[in-house]
Amino acid sequence: MGFCDREKQLMTEGVTCIDNRFILNYVPDAHGKCVAVYLLGLALADSDGTDNSCEAMAAKLELSPEEVMAAYRYWEELGLVHITFDNPPKVIYLSVREAAGGLKKVKPSKYARFTREMQSVIQGRMITTNEFDQYYTFLEDSNFEQDALVAVAKYCAALKGSDINYRYILTVARNLRQKGITTLAVVQEALDSQQKYDEDLKFVFKALGITRKTDHSDREMYRKWSKDYGFTAEVIVAVAKAHRGKGMPALDAALGEYYRKGALSVTEITSYVQRKEKLVALAKEINRTIGVYYQSVDSIIDEYLVSWLAKGYSEETLVAVAKYCFRSGIRTLHGLASIIDKLYKNGITTLEALDEYLREVSQKDKKIKYVLEKCGIERNVTNNDRALFRTWEGWDMPFELVCYAAENAAGTTSPMACVNRTLSSYKRSGVRSVEQAKAAATTAAPAKKVTAGTEIQRSEYSDEQLNALFTSLEDE
Repeated sequence: MGFCDREKQLMTEGVTCIDNRFILNYVPDAHGKCVAVYLLGLALADSDGTDNSCEAMAAKLELSPEEVMAAYRYWEELGLVHITFDNPPKVIYLSVREAAGGLKKVKPSKYARFTREMQSVIQGRMITTNEFDQYYTFLEDSNFEQDALVAVAKYCAALKGSDINYRYILTVARNLRQKGITTLAVVQEALDSQQKYDEDLKFVFKALGITRKTDHSDREMYRKWSKDYGFTAEVIVAVAKAHRGKGMPALDAALGEYYRKGALSVTEITSYVQRKEKLVALAKEINRTIGVYYQSVDSIIDEYLVSWLAKGYSEETLVAVAKYCFRSGIRTLHGLASIIDKLYKNGITTLEALDEYLREVSQKDKKIKYVLEKCGIERNVTNNDRALFRTWEGWDMPFELVCYAAENAAGTTSPMACVNRTLSSYKRSGVRSVEQAKAAATTAAPAKKVTAGTEIQRSEYSDEQLNALFTSLEDE
């Protein structure tokens, strides 16, 4: 299922229909990036392809995934989309005609004074009957005071001008209502406190390169950054300078990320950013090494790299393991993670330890190869061979005794199985040397040898020891 979807009322074929109500009532007040996200997502809503994803949309629009989601949260507040809580989240486009909801019938006399005061605030145009119905419905459905809504309208008109769109006024009012702010006194206090951020926002806008006027959403974001997150004005401006040209949504996403990571000062943020840049570069290098590609590496960093580095792996070691995995046919992040987990359980976290382990495995494979040759088998060492050899080591069988058993098994139908049976009998009878085995053989009838079938032609693999490493790892 794609990232974007829409209701049946919006389903079409071959064309993307845009309701005139969206163009006339929503576009004038929306940021250009928000409009671009809405339109692109609407066009992709019928597609389940790879382009219908948050990351793909962000790449096409030259935005970050956080900016895309911030835009959709803006449209959700206006009732045009619904963001699910799926993992990953999904955006459902709603019908513009249904976004306003059903209007309640109210007596105009109930709101006579409110109607006069609202029209005196919005002097740039005549308020339509439909617009008043929207105000009445909001007041009927909530405990928001009429005078408080007028105060909100004055606040919005001061920001946007006297011809302010009613949807903007109701959005601000709904935000206040969600915080439990519904009476005139409290609303006025909240709006007055919002305006004190204007001076600070001037410096933020200058750092970002924004020339437009401050609006309510800007003040809301600044309140969140300073009050909820605890960032100082100096820190906010410093981060804004680093995001010049990217807009307020990008700054909001960045400060939110720093807050979640516990980086609240300029020093902490600088350290975090430098570390993240290294992690991003490392993630891309690992992906390139094993032959995979991801538009965003954030999930790889959170799911894999942070854990691996916390276990003591260096960047060089992780890249080296990735190279070995690629040469051994393991070419997925899941497969790489499985190998690293096994290496960690065997205490292998450094390049030196990895090289030493490779040498040990290579030496052991040479012994197993010699045993195979004694059995008359010409092929590469397999994982089953290594498992048998580990079993024989667990039985304390000397290598010379294993080779002796292999010589006697040559020509049988299943030489390695024959060796295992022989060594098993030695274990039970206490035989631990070739001399003891020969002495025991004089009292038993010799086993009849069966002519072996067609032997597999021997072939050499340049990466054999690497393959041995990744197929012989065992949890200790």
